Amino acid sequence: MKLAILFFVFLAVICWGTGAFFDKLILRRLEPFHTFLAKVIVTIILFLPLIVWKMSPFRKAIETAGKMTVLFVFLSVAVTMGGVYFYLKAMSGAEASRIVPLSSTYPLITFLLAFFFLGESFTLSKFIGIILVAGGVFFLSK
Repeated sequence: MKLAILFFVFLAVICWGTGAFFDKLILRRLEPFHTFLAKVIVTIILFLPLIVWKMSPFRKAIETAGKMTVLFVFLSVAVTMGGVYFYLKAMSGAEASRIVPLSSTYPLITFLLAFFFLGESFTLSKFIGIILVAGGVFFLSK
């Protein structure tokens, strides 16, 4: 794997880990639904200038990509935001150090869907990795 890709993964992990820390701080002051709405509103505010700036190339890209792409975008946002809400509900009721590892098992779902529907390979190293991650989550959630 290229070094640049690993660097972006590292940045994503730092951002997600820090985000979970701030989620727990927010949930001390707001209930999960209000936290969810606040995050959605702030996301809209933060990205509105980008949307306005890049609307023309975006519109062309969407038109070129086709209707199925629009459906996939809709479904991706719907299930992801559902996951965010359920994650916030879980975080509000338990320790972050337990909820974050448990909720971080989502790559297993992605792996299975990619294997069955996208034809991605199933290798021994991936299988061992899944077992190790599952074992790690088990011990972290104890």
